[in-house]
Amino acid sequence: MTATKKPFSIQQTLRRQWLLSLLAITLPLMWLADLGVRQISTQYVVSRLQHDSETLIAALQRNPESGVWQLPASLNSGLYERVYSGHYYAISRAGQVLLSSRSLWDYPPPSPDVRSGSQRHWHDRGVNGQEWLNLAQGTELEGDALTVWVAEDISALHDQLMTFRLSATGLLILALATLGLIQRQVIRRAFLSLGPLQQQLEALRFGERERLETEDSIPAELQPLAQETDRLLNLLQERATRNRHAIGNLAHEMKRPLQRLLLLADELPEAQQQTLLPALNQLQELTARELRRARIVGMAAPGRHFRPAEDLPGLLSVLQKIYPDVRITADYPADAILPCDRDDLLEVLGNLLDNACKYGGDNVACDITTTEEFWQLSVCDNGPGIAAARQAQILQRGIRLDEQGIDGSGLGLAMVGDIVRSYGGHLKLSNHQHGGLLVRVQLPAQAEVRTCDQRVLQHSPGRPW
Repeated sequence: MTATKKPFSIQQTLRRQWLLSLLAITLPLMWLADLGVRQISTQYVVSRLQHDSETLIAALQRNPESGVWQLPASLNSGLYERVYSGHYYAISRAGQVLLSSRSLWDYPPPSPDVRSGSQRHWHDRGVNGQEWLNLAQGTELEGDALTVWVAEDISALHDQLMTFRLSATGLLILALATLGLIQRQVIRRAFLSLGPLQQQLEALRFGERERLETEDSIPAELQPLAQETDRLLNLLQERATRNRHAIGNLAHEMKRPLQRLLLLADELPEAQQQTLLPALNQLQELTARELRRARIVGMAAPGRHFRPAEDLPGLLSVLQKIYPDVRITADYPADAILPCDRDDLLEVLGNLLDNACKYGGDNVACDITTTEEFWQLSVCDNGPGIAAARQAQILQRGIRLDEQGIDGSGLGLAMVGDIVRSYGGHLKLSNHQHGGLLVRVQLPAQAEVRTCDQRVLQHSPGRPW
């Protein structure tokens, strides 16, 4: 069993493409903003460490008696005095630590090898899991190559950066959600502008208008589609009209040659007449039927739904003129609209009523009823009816019971069955209790209206009604 493919959604596609585009722009910008904040904060701390390093270098003094480098006691107070305060320094020579802050306590400071006049900074994990930003600067004092190392705990700065990242991410999600809702409303309002087009197409479907208004009520982007739809409707209308006229004209033009052939056949020997006259009579009957069909159906209306209150009186009037001795009655809901093509149902009812009037006696009734599931069209007469054994046979293509000398209503019912089945409906024959044939046509409550081309191609010229 083939899985049903999900319909393509323009709204979902626009939303997905918009979201991907926004993320493609926003994520790199967020990364650049995060990188810029980290670099700015790092440079700020480094500049402060440089100031501390230069202060230490300026304060270094050599003891004149011992020759040992030392710092004034004032520099060992405050932040450098409190253990693990987050501010540290150390002065080394050739990898050997000469001086260090009391804040290091017993933690061994690094002794990087940095050339005089140069400096470098780096991140490292320090005491008690602190995040250290280190700066090492090389200098030369009185012939000694010294390295001054200073460090600061930037754990609080990292926490602030993480808070900034989380806040920015939350704001981004909130902004995306807000913009998504705004875009959804914008798209929905844009699609609401298609409402007039849908209403016009529905009016076309019900035969309430003949073309689309493409000037003001339809967006400019859809006007080419509406114009092509109008052209297609006009083309189908013209093609259906030409086909109907061609069939009617052909039947009309065949009347005179057939009459001449019948006159000539009367002059032939009796044996040849028995062979030729049935064929000529059949051609004459087909010609007469096509002419009646053109009168009953009238002008083609492609795609228009069948409205009994509007379409059926004309059909009954034409049949009453053709069969003045037959009493024809009809019963149907006044506001009924059948979801089937008008021309198709006129052919179905015209076929059934024509057969009933011709073969079924002097009283013919047509009823149209509806349920939640289907529409039912019933045509009955007071004729002799058809034997149950022959009812299934007359629905077969090409079977004509009148050619076998049997009166009945079965002429051309195969075509009616084709139309009914094309809508997913059913055609049933039976003899009702008061005598005569009862034909029931059941059509789904929601049927698909076929195009006029499909109908014309199916009902080819020369096929019996």
